[in-house]
Amino acid sequence: MSGGIITLFEDRKTKVDLSRSQINDILFFKRILGNQCIRIDYDGSIQIMHYVGFLSRGNTRVQILPKIYEKAGIKGEDEIKESTRVLYNLLRVSDYNKVLHLPENIKSSLGQIDFLEIFIGIFADRIYKTYSTKMNREYLEIEENSAFIKGKICFQKTMKHNLLRRDLHYVNYQSFEHDNAINNVVKTVAIRLLKYTRDPENRKNLKKALMFLDDAKQIELSLPLIQSVKFTRLNIEFESVFNMAKMFYLNMQPENFAGEESIFSFLIPVNDLYEHYLYKLFSEIDGYSAKHEDVRSFAVTCEGINILRVKPDILVYNKNKIVLVADAKYKNPCFDKGNYNNINRDDIYQVFAYAKVYGIKKTALIYPLFDDIPTPKIRIILRDDADEIELNILCVDIKKNNFEEVKAQLIEELL
Repeated sequence: MSGGIITLFEDRKTKVDLSRSQINDILFFKRILGNQCIRIDYDGSIQIMHYVGFLSRGNTRVQILPKIYEKAGIKGEDEIKESTRVLYNLLRVSDYNKVLHLPENIKSSLGQIDFLEIFIGIFADRIYKTYSTKMNREYLEIEENSAFIKGKICFQKTMKHNLLRRDLHYVNYQSFEHDNAINNVVKTVAIRLLKYTRDPENRKNLKKALMFLDDAKQIELSLPLIQSVKFTRLNIEFESVFNMAKMFYLNMQPENFAGEESIFSFLIPVNDLYEHYLYKLFSEIDGYSAKHEDVRSFAVTCEGINILRVKPDILVYNKNKIVLVADAKYKNPCFDKGNYNNINRDDIYQVFAYAKVYGIKKTALIYPLFDDIPTPKIRIILRDDADEIELNILCVDIKKNNFEEVKAQLIEELL
């Protein structure tokens, strides 16, 4: 545990010294994760399965990192730093990066500590860079009872309410205001994060960013309000910072904006994240395209009802022809003495079924590289009475910041 943050590794049991309030908070997290995905034993051991990300309630902050070391002897801050790098790389390729726009490298000061603080730091920087170059102002319809005439006079309301006050008139006019939904949402989320962050640099940067939003208001946030915001060519420059504020809001539980209790969660199934990482790399290879989770029926009743389907993780195309079906498996295949010793037999049956349904000859099971052990590709021939199917088993190093190197490996070994 570093800096008051409880750091866990997905699917690894970790013994942690917990206070009574921390135990209660972690038990509360079962409402978010479900009873099957979180375990806490009497000795203080915690295990969270299937998910990476972070959870927080009150003063209890838990981050769950992907596991990439088991037997290499790398522990403590070194393991946290490397696993944080892996999660960062996976997020850079994911759809979340359409909102986050993560830079290629993270600050070393944050890379070893708290992933949530990385997000807060990016948000503070985004506000500052966006609003320091241009202020978002919108024309708003304003109606008020005023001693000054501007815009249109509402005669009916004036006669009804100002019969004895001839100096006042109900007027309706448009005003070019900073007080609008986009600015108010960004400011409200920033103020909440200012109270929440534990990082002095993030606190300083949020305060600096909020100086540009003095004329905006702190408001009560709601999903209908956020969904009502529309972007045009006049305010499109603010879409990126607004979407990040929206992401924070959607991952904050309702208690965050009602009272003192702070509950925050940002959780992603690790296998889904790894699967999307590989899909994006395949789809960016010149001359090829990829499809993610295609569905095809292969068992149909006489009445035309589909009763069985397959859904491979990744299909790779060359000139509109399927050349590879690949499945992503986020687990340690345990390569030792020239063999992969932890390949599930059902996974082999599965890719063989994909090959038969799609009528192709080449398949792959792709694992992350564990323990920095060099793992050469292994080629296996799967046979039946009619065909031979090529199964390739390999590992890719997801710690690499240079995705071109990973793509080059996929091209060389599979395409």
